Amino acid sequence: MINQRFLVVFRILCVFSFVLLSHAVSADGVWKVSKGPEYFYLAGSIHLLSVDDYPLPPEYLTALKNSDTLLLETDLEQLSSPLGIKQMIRLNSYPSGENLLQQLSEPLAKQLADYCKKNNIPLEQITRFKPAFAAVMLTTTQLRAQGATAPGVDAYLQEEAKKAGKKVTGLETMQQHLAVLTELNNSGAETLIKSTMEDLTDSSEDFDAMRKAWRSGDLQQLEHLYLDDLKSYPAIYQSLIVKRNNAWVKQLLQARYQTPVFVVVGALHLAGNDGLIKQLAQQGYQITKVQGSL
Repeated sequence: MINQRFLVVFRILCVFSFVLLSHAVSADGVWKVSKGPEYFYLAGSIHLLSVDDYPLPPEYLTALKNSDTLLLETDLEQLSSPLGIKQMIRLNSYPSGENLLQQLSEPLAKQLADYCKKNNIPLEQITRFKPAFAAVMLTTTQLRAQGATAPGVDAYLQEEAKKAGKKVTGLETMQQHLAVLTELNNSGAETLIKSTMEDLTDSSEDFDAMRKAWRSGDLQQLEHLYLDDLKSYPAIYQSLIVKRNNAWVKQLLQARYQTPVFVVVGALHLAGNDGLIKQLAQQGYQITKVQGSL
C-alpha cells in the first residue's frame, strides 16, 4: 500500500502509492491531532479503490470541509504532469542495451516471463524499467484486473479540494517523492521482483484485507498484516516508511496551524511504533478518533 511485501509495491503507488464492507459500516480512519489551541486532522489513504468504495466515509469529507488546506504526501497534480511523468520514466528506465531480466537470477527471470505471458502483459514493457517501477506496473495491472479502477482517497480528495478552492500541497516535493523509487531500486532487483512475484498470487485477498483495515481505521491490523512482513526487508522498510515518517513528523511539529489543515497519507504510515500516530502522541499531542460530525 499489502501481505506487506505486497505493500512494498502497493505503497509505491503514491508515486506513481477495501470493497467488501457495507457502506453502513462506520469508519474510524480520521483523527483530530491537537495540542493546546492548535490542531489538524489526520487520515490514512489507499491509493487505488473500487467504484464500490464510494462514497467515502463521511468523516473524510467533513474533515476536508472544515479545513482550509489539504496536505498530501506530495502534490499529485505536479507528479502526474508531463514534466513529472517524464522525470519518472527517465529515472526508472534502463539505458539502451540493458533490461531488468539481466539483473535477475535465471529462475526468477523465467518466472517473470511466464507470469507476463500468462496474463497477456508484454514482457518488454515491464523489463525496460528498473525493479521498483516494474513492480508498480505489475501490481497495478493485477489490481485493476481485480476491480481497483477508481481513484484513490488522496486523488479524490485533491479533486474535491480544488473544486472548493482549497489549497493543496505536499509533505514531499516531487523530487523527494521520486527519490523514494530510486532508493527502492537500489535495494536490489532480485529482492523486489521475488517478493512481488510471491505476492501477486495472493493480491486479491491482500487488497480486500487492506481496504477493510483502512475503512475501519484498524492500525493494529495494518501493522500485523503488513508492517511485520515489511520489516523483514530492513532497507526497504527504512526507505519507504521510517525515513519518510520521521521527516513528516518533523514538519508537522514545526508547523503552526492558524487555520485547520487536513493531512492525508498512506494508511500504513499511521501504524506501528514508527507511525505518525505513535510519534505525535509521544510529542504530547492528543489523538482523538473522529466519528460523525466534527
